[in-house]
Amino acid sequence: MPNLKQFSLKFKSLTQLGFKQSSYYLLYQLGLRSGYFSLRTPALEVSSLLDDDLLKPNWFLNLPDKKYLKQISGGEIQKLTAEADEIVQGKIRFFGGKQKTLNLAPVANPLHWCAYERSAARVDVEDVKYIWEPARFNWAITLSKAYFFSGDERYAAAFWQYFAQFTQANPVNRGPNWTSAQEVSMRMQALIISAHLLMGAAESTASRMQTLCASVADHAQRIPPTISYAKAQNNNHLLSEAVGLYAAALFLSSHPKSGRWREKGLRWFNQGIETQVDSDGTYAQHSSNYHRMLLALALWMQLFLEKENQVLEDAVLNKLAAATQWLAVRVDPNSGQVPNLGHNDGSNILPLSNADFNDYRPVLQAASRAFRACPALPPGPWDDLCLWLDIPILSGNNPPPSSGSQLDQLILADDQDWAALNAVQFHSRPAHADQLHVDIWHKGINIALDPGTFQYNAPPPWENALAVTKVHNTLTVNGQNQMTRAGKFLWLDWAQAQVEKRSSQEIVANHNGYQRLGLLHRRSLCPGSPNGWEIKDELLPLRNTMESFTVVVNWLLPDWPVVPAHDSVSLKSPTGKITLKFYIPDLPSTASMDIFRAGQSLLSNEEDEHLGWYSPTYGIKNPALSIQYKIFQAPPIQIQSAFLFAGEPG
Repeated sequence: MPNLKQFSLKFKSLTQLGFKQSSYYLLYQLGLRSGYFSLRTPALEVSSLLDDDLLKPNWFLNLPDKKYLKQISGGEIQKLTAEADEIVQGKIRFFGGKQKTLNLAPVANPLHWCAYERSAARVDVEDVKYIWEPARFNWAITLSKAYFFSGDERYAAAFWQYFAQFTQANPVNRGPNWTSAQEVSMRMQALIISAHLLMGAAESTASRMQTLCASVADHAQRIPPTISYAKAQNNNHLLSEAVGLYAAALFLSSHPKSGRWREKGLRWFNQGIETQVDSDGTYAQHSSNYHRMLLALALWMQLFLEKENQVLEDAVLNKLAAATQWLAVRVDPNSGQVPNLGHNDGSNILPLSNADFNDYRPVLQAASRAFRACPALPPGPWDDLCLWLDIPILSGNNPPPSSGSQLDQLILADDQDWAALNAVQFHSRPAHADQLHVDIWHKGINIALDPGTFQYNAPPPWENALAVTKVHNTLTVNGQNQMTRAGKFLWLDWAQAQVEKRSSQEIVANHNGYQRLGLLHRRSLCPGSPNGWEIKDELLPLRNTMESFTVVVNWLLPDWPVVPAHDSVSLKSPTGKITLKFYIPDLPSTASMDIFRAGQSLLSNEEDEHLGWYSPTYGIKNPALSIQYKIFQAPPIQIQSAFLFAGEPG
């Protein structure tokens, strides 16, 4: 029976994901298991055999004026120096969060990368992302920036020391740091940027620079053979690898393969934008973090093209303008943060800005100036990325093009408060089963939270566990997900949403994820009175039934002091008292409320390891309050949730 179920899921995967994506994945597996990729990516430092003239770097980056950049960045420079000092001591910040030891030698005597991808060889680590994160070389950009601002050779010396450690411990195409072409591309781009910043250092000898250029070439040659995997994913993998190839072609313009890298990089980038970004700016991965990554990659591609007197196609620019607007309406103006929507793997690629990991304003400001010809924000320290990317910040203040309003994006807002309703028509693989999730923000603080990700790879019960329905701010029926989970990253039987109404006073949408149970979930979001928010959930029968269902409405709130009542909770927040109250017309006797914190109920002896957690970035999960209101009743069912923000201090 289990084998039959597994076969059924695999067959359904092939049919629901589509022939093209499935065939790309099968092509990748064929290349992996036939030995073709081993032949195409030999474990040899091929580029070191090239004539020196073929590896001569093209210094294409215009470094910004230090004085002006310091003036804009303000006190952020001190924070940069402090972090660089940590790196010199062998410590880095993983995913913008916890400090860990910088380890660039994950395995001894590494085998060809194919052995790890086929599981013929294993790495003694819980999650491969803890190997890949230091190997992305974001820390290298931090060291290089610190040298650029200070001229302190300690930072340059540390870079070259760590670079030598990495190349010795991770020979070309050997070890887990060569398995993912996306990771190879990210590391290569960080090397190119670091080389520009360190080119004037005494520590940056000609022989060291020659070694770095050869390494860039070896990195670039790793990417094309396995592009079928990136195309099968149809996500940021394809964009990352495309931009990386073009970067290598520009940096090593005399390399014999630079023409092919340039052509493939631009073609794959255009294909990626065309297939992954909708006309309204929605990104295929439905993730705030990956949306920032999309725009960051696009900014680099635009810069590369400008260096060769080229421009992006109009169709691509239009989609990038819409994608910028999508992010603009989701950046909280007070904090620079965004809803923790979808996968959050802790990415903050090529971090030239000095802003915090969770501050999206630098990328938003740069993308708005680049793709919409206007600033999204007033002047501020978030303008630093514009200077690094050669984007003028004293001009281009034209009115923004029409590319969608907050209401178009299912967002209601005023000066202090805003809320967003997630209602998606999926055209590509969903990340989380989170239809009709609602995020609520008050005075720059995220009140109703999206739980985030925590980890993709971890022992049970934490293997991408926060992708499920029950942990999101939505409604769950009989404990079931809105979609069928067929793998760590794979959902089938996609729940599709429909928007029924959108006005300045109300947004109404539904989704069909529970039609297999004969039910339709409808949710409305509207401002409360005198202030706050009202959310109404309806569970409507699609056929005649007398069956009763267990229905749970979940709200994930910050870990603040909480006082429960029969059908409400009051929280003491930094901005004052917040009350969440539930109401059911003709209240049934089966209604009950529970509060989970860090997997444990505060009101009973119940446990649920997934409830009551919030993950602000990858690898971190902090306690939060999961407020659950449960009823057992036959449809139609209506549950109302009301958030009230008091004016007095908490």
